[in-house]
Amino acid sequence: MTTKQTLLVLTLALLTGLSGCENYLDEVESKTLIQAENVRTVQELEILTTGAYSGIARNVAFSGNGILFGELFGDLVGINNTSYRNSPSRSSQVYTYTHREVDYGFQAEFLQWSTFGITNANNVLEILRSGQVQTPGETNPRLDIAQQRDRFEGEARFIRAMAIFEQIRLLAYPWGYTPDNSQPGSIAPYKSLDTFGDLAYPRPSVKVAYDSVLADLRRAERLLPESYDPARHLPDYQPRANKYAALALMARVYAQQDNVDSCLAVCNRLLGTGSAYRFPLIAGSQMLTALYQRSGVMPTTNSPTRDEVIFELVNVPGRNVQTSNSAPLRVHYVLQTPYTSAQLANVNTLTSGPNLRMSQRFKTLASFDRTRDLRYRTLIDTTQATTAATLWSSPNRLWFTRKWGNGTTNITNGVNTNVIQYRSAEFILLRAEMNARKGNAATALADLNAIRQRAGLPALTTALANLAEEVKTEQVRELFTEGQRVFDLKRRREVIDPADRLLSPGNVDCAVTGCQPVLWNSRFTVFLVPQTYLDRNPLAVQND
Repeated sequence: MTTKQTLLVLTLALLTGLSGCENYLDEVESKTLIQAENVRTVQELEILTTGAYSGIARNVAFSGNGILFGELFGDLVGINNTSYRNSPSRSSQVYTYTHREVDYGFQAEFLQWSTFGITNANNVLEILRSGQVQTPGETNPRLDIAQQRDRFEGEARFIRAMAIFEQIRLLAYPWGYTPDNSQPGSIAPYKSLDTFGDLAYPRPSVKVAYDSVLADLRRAERLLPESYDPARHLPDYQPRANKYAALALMARVYAQQDNVDSCLAVCNRLLGTGSAYRFPLIAGSQMLTALYQRSGVMPTTNSPTRDEVIFELVNVPGRNVQTSNSAPLRVHYVLQTPYTSAQLANVNTLTSGPNLRMSQRFKTLASFDRTRDLRYRTLIDTTQATTAATLWSSPNRLWFTRKWGNGTTNITNGVNTNVIQYRSAEFILLRAEMNARKGNAATALADLNAIRQRAGLPALTTALANLAEEVKTEQVRELFTEGQRVFDLKRRREVIDPADRLLSPGNVDCAVTGCQPVLWNSRFTVFLVPQTYLDRNPLAVQND
């Protein structure tokens, strides 16, 4: 195996130890490996870029674990399957805050594949800087590196920014933890690594890491096209990121820094001003099918004809089955067979079914209008109850999200589906929040009402006194199980309620935290750096 082939698997070994690397080698040796030093054509650079996306798109990365983290640490889901609690899996250890007791699991899986994406992105950037791809005399713009260089650089910077940002949110104490944000940040390399000896660099501070993410995204916004153009781009580019994906991520970054003005400005660039949104909301009656059951390249994927989805990890059958096939989202949330009445007599004894359900706290915080709200009626399975008379708010009436599956018994959809990363509804509400905080009540209310009315709710009036709280409630109703909950609480410096952990037998699910609220800057919601990485990087430091 050549040096540059070693590059593609080196970071996996660094983060997971030898056995993880061996498993990976078993997987990839039957496939064609693109050796970075041999990349000479646009087509080969396209393959290397696709490889960068394949790292972040795996079910243990952004299309699975990355979405679960924000919910498992938060307060909107609870454990449904007691076998999951009694024989703790890696994800239940996150929910019970016992993940810090082990040196493997969710964090290692996520870090290995996010770093795989970063490594390939770094390879692309270094190839572009070296000028090793030359296409003199090429008349086809799709194969001309001069025509494609900016787009490749923009994609590589977007992928690197996306993965590093998530590493910051999971591995570092949050923005504002120290006055100058000097606490250690991500562990990602900013250049390709040829040998284990290259792995000797300190963790950048949170401030430096955030600055690097924003620098990559500003550059990506300028370099990426607005959409896929079949006359200018090879087909592989269609399901990938354009400039608006970079803007969506930038808005999240500024929000996580609590930078109200910058977040607001970026949301405006992303959405356009007013209510004629650049990414128009899908009709409320079509949310389940048109948002959460999308599969493959859609007519609006990276297209001038847009819908609510800004960027998603696209399932391409036969090419990236790991993107969502058998993804843990389905295992965690989708009920495959109905429960019997006897089982439902005490849901704390259930030993089958999905791992997670929506919590009692979610029911309270969302406070759905159960007659009119289309999200309650179409995106949540509320059919599981001992009898029809069981109160909607009872713990024995189980609520399951339908966003990652097709309801109670049909599991066909939700297995090979696209996984949305950014959709306009999130940023419409984020803009409403920022405007409300700045006192721009009329503008905030217009965005809030757009989301409410799409869901079948009446518009609110301008006399609203608690507008910011209404926006927060709408975020709970709109974004549940999409992975942002704990990060919203952190950026607003709010406590994490123990929620349904208190309902577990003997409070076992919240025993580590004393069943008390978890502070926004608590060590319990920060992953430890895998020891295998620390053993090989003498300059890196562990989180306390």
